Amino acid sequence: MANDNHANYTKIGFVLVAAAAATIGTLIYLGGAGGGKEEFFAETYCETAVSGLSRGSDVDFRGVKVGEVGNITFVGQVYPEAVDEDARQVLITLKLDAATLLPRDRSSSPEEMMRRFVERGLRATIVSSGITGISHIELNYPKAPPQLRRITWHPNGVCIPPAPSILESFSDSATHLMNELNSMNVKEVWSNLSALVSHTARLADNANAIVESQRAVVGGILNQIEETGNSIRALAEELRENPSLLLRPRDLAPLPETEK
Repeated sequence: MANDNHANYTKIGFVLVAAAAATIGTLIYLGGAGGGKEEFFAETYCETAVSGLSRGSDVDFRGVKVGEVGNITFVGQVYPEAVDEDARQVLITLKLDAATLLPRDRSSSPEEMMRRFVERGLRATIVSSGITGISHIELNYPKAPPQLRRITWHPNGVCIPPAPSILESFSDSATHLMNELNSMNVKEVWSNLSALVSHTARLADNANAIVESQRAVVGGILNQIEETGNSIRALAEELRENPSLLLRPRDLAPLPETEK
C-alpha cells in the first residue's frame, strides 16, 4: 500500500513539474523570447502633450506595427544634464522589433541601422487614432523633414527626432496667422490703404487732364502721320508703274542742241 501511494505521489509531482514547465515556456514565448522577436530600444521626445499615449501603445512604420511604447517620462528624469527647457520635454522609449522593422540580411546592428535611417530623414510622430482619443507612434519619412534642433542631453541609444502631425502643423500655422493679425495695427493699415487709394485716384485724374489738354496736338500728329502714309502709298504706286523714275527725274532737261 505504501509503495502504491509513493508511486501516485511521483506521478502527481511529475505532472505538476511538466505543467509548470509548460506554463513558463508559454509565458516566455508570449513575452517575446519565442516567435523570432529581436527587440531593441530607441527614444524620441515631444515638446507638446502626449494625451492618449501610454505604455504598450503601438509603434507603426508606414502603417505596420513594429513595436510598442516602453516608457513615458520627462527628459530630466533620465538625463539630469539637460537644461530646464529640455528637461521638461516628454521622453518616450520605443521597444522595437528588429525582425519586422529591419531587413534580415543586415550586416550591422539594429541601432546602427536606425541611426542611418534617422540621417536619411526618419522621424517619429504622435498620431491620434480617430475619435477614441487613443494615440500611437508613427515612424515615417516626411517629404520635408523639420530642421533638427540641438538637444542638451546625450541619449543612451538611438534618438529618433520628432515631427509634427498634419493637425499640429495646421494648428501652428493658424496660431502664427492669428498672432500676426493680433500684432497688426489695423487702424494704421487702413489709413495707409486709404491714402494709397486717394493717391492713385489723383494720378488717374492728372493723366486724364494731360490727355485732354494734348488731345488737339495728338490729333494733329495723327493727321500728319496719316497724310505721310498716304503720300508714301502714292509714291509707291507711281514707282511701281514707272520704275525708271528711280534712275531719272520725271521732267528731263532739254538737250543743249535742241535749245533755241
